[in-house]
Formats: sequence, structure tokens, C-alpha cells
Amino acid sequence: MKILQFQWHKIRNFFTLSRRLMLLVAGLLIILGFSQAALISIVARINIPQTIQEEMLSPTQLPPTLESTDNQIDVQPTPLEVTDSTEGVLLQDVVLRQVQSISLLMAGVTAIIGVLAAQWITQKALSPVNRLSQMVKDIQIETLNQRVPLDGPPDQVKDLAEAFNQTLERLAQAFEMQGRFVADASHEMRTPLATMRANLEVLQLDPNATLSDYKEMSVTLTRTLDRLERLLNDLLLLARGELEVHKVPVNLEALLTEVVQNLMSFAKENHVIVNMKVQEGAVVLADERLLGIAFGNLIDNGIRYNRSGGSVEITVFEADNGLIVQIQDTGEGIPSEEVTRIFDRFYRVEKSRARNRGGAGLGLAICQHIIKLHCGRIDVMSAIGKGSTFTIRLPSITSSRVDSDLTES
Repeated sequence: MKILQFQWHKIRNFFTLSRRLMLLVAGLLIILGFSQAALISIVARINIPQTIQEEMLSPTQLPPTLESTDNQIDVQPTPLEVTDSTEGVLLQDVVLRQVQSISLLMAGVTAIIGVLAAQWITQKALSPVNRLSQMVKDIQIETLNQRVPLDGPPDQVKDLAEAFNQTLERLAQAFEMQGRFVADASHEMRTPLATMRANLEVLQLDPNATLSDYKEMSVTLTRTLDRLERLLNDLLLLARGELEVHKVPVNLEALLTEVVQNLMSFAKENHVIVNMKVQEGAVVLADERLLGIAFGNLIDNGIRYNRSGGSVEITVFEADNGLIVQIQDTGEGIPSEEVTRIFDRFYRVEKSRARNRGGAGLGLAICQHIIKLHCGRIDVMSAIGKGSTFTIRLPSITSSRVDSDLTES
């Protein structure tokens, strides 16, 4: 079986696109040539014998014979002369053989011309594809900014070039995002490590360091390690993607209640009130742990960047065959020019302020990532000094099950 598969693989590799196209054109011309020859032979077999027979069997009128008897002239007709039928049959066979020979000769010439023409047509037709292929081979990682020229008529080759240019554009953006992500991640990890090293070096160089100094340094190192651990967990969450998604029916009221309870002490420290209003029976098909992380990040941001005495309002209701989760705060707000970038990884509206408050710029990126994994959507509306409203749209449990069945099938 493996030998047959190997032979079939070799045959498929041999018949490349150019060879298949050449065989197609050549085969078409050869079929047309031999069809023409066969048609000529058939017509000749029908018409030529009839013509020869009509010509051979037609009577030949000769001048009448004059006989004189007693000064009277009798006119007697000469009998009809008929050509021997054997000669007609021989002549018919000769003509038919000649016609067949000429037809086969012309079919052979047509076949040879067809093969040569097919090869030329194939090379001519595939020359734009060959040029495109060579241009694509010349593009490397360092030259992703190059684009395939779009000269020529609007045909399939131009469509292919446009599609490839779009692919290059997406690939270049992906490489740029990857490079920026690695650089930002390295910077974020280097900052806590530098803090730890600086504290250790200061303590080591101080000959009068006391136990209190060591305890203070221990608290600082613990806080720095916590920040580094959160950063690594966030990076792992973004990297794992859909491999960690396990969807089950989740009651949003129970989930949000648990998230709010975990953040209640943090809200009291910042003097922020958290209110929640959830429609009864609000259930979605989701990964409870991941969805809890997304809600927790949004509510945490609403508390962290809020004013003293402010509030965070959480509302859940049904709309358009899905569930809407709105998290509205009365905090500082986001400038309009920054709104489109807040979901970028490691992006901060005010970098120094966010770092001082323990943020690495990954919270909203993680929220968007998790919501997309649940086939949902997250939007934001914000105004400086008035606060922000994050709106999460999640499909209903029926729609989620249909999508899951389609994905599995």
C-alpha cells in the first residue's frame, strides 16, 4: 500500500501545473485533428462511391449509324455503352485510400503543431505566475516591506498578487507586534528585577544594616516578586490562546458576585462603592475562570482609577440574542485619542501613573483576548473627568452551543 502511495505521489509531482496545462491544450488539439480526419473519411465514404456510380452508369449518346437501302437512309440508334463496374470499384477504393491517407497525415501534422503550440501557450500563460513566484522568493524577513507590483490587466494573476500583498501586510504587522511585545515584555520584567538587585546591593553595601532593614527589604522583594509573578501569569494567559478554554454553563450573577467579593477590600481602601444589578437567569456558555479574570480586570481598573467616593456600576441584561455586561465607573476617564489603543498589549494611558499603581498595561489586552475566545465583543465609551463604560456582548447559551457544535464538526 505504501509503495502504491509513493508511486502515486511521484506521478502527482511529475504532472505540474505547466505540464497539465500543456497536456490539456495539446490533447484538445489532437482530438480536434483526429475528429476532423474521421469526419472527412466518413463523408468521403458516403459521397465518393455515389458520385463515381452515378458517373459510370450514365449513358453515353453516340452519333446515329446511317444505312442506305434503295436510296433510303435508315437511322438506327447505337446501343448504350456502359463502363465495366469492376473498374468503378477499383477507382472508388483508390480514391478512398488517398483521402484516408491525406486525412491521417493532416491529423498527425495537427497533433505535432498542437503539442508545440500547447507548450508555447503554456509558457506564455504562466510567465506572469513565474515572475510572481520569483518576486515572492526574493522577499525575506528583512524585506517584508516589499510589495509585488500590480501591473497588467485585472485578471487572476493580479488578484493573486493583491492577495499576496495583503498577506505580506498582515505578516509584517504580526512581526512588528511580536517584536514590540517581546521588547515591552523584556522591559517590564527588567524593571522589577532591577529593583530587586538595587535593594540587595544597597543592603549588602551597608555595614550597619539592621534586622529592621532586612525585614523592610523582604517586604519590598515580596511586593516586586508578586508583580513579576502577575506579569508572567498574564503573559502565559495571552500565549496559551484557545488551548485552555473549557466552556460550561456559567451563571453570571454568581460569577460577578464572587469577583466583587474578592475586590471588596480593595474598593474600601480606595473609598469606591461597587453596585451590581444582574438580570435573573443570565447564563452563558463560557470558561468560568477566564471570564472571571476578564471581569476582575475591568472592575479592578474601575476601582483603581476612580476618585475617592466614586462608584462602579455593574449591569447585566439580555439584548439581541445575547447578554450585555456593562461596567461603568466614575473615574478619571480616557482621552479620546487614546481610546483606540487601550486594548494594545503593554499600552498605558499614563505610563508613569500606571506603573506606580502596579499596572503593566496587559489587563485590557487580556480582557479583549478572553472575550474574543468566547465569540464576544468589548467596546468602551469614555470622557475625561466623567468616567468610562465598558460594554461586553456575549452570545446566548443557545448561540454558543451552536457555534461550538459547528467548530467541533
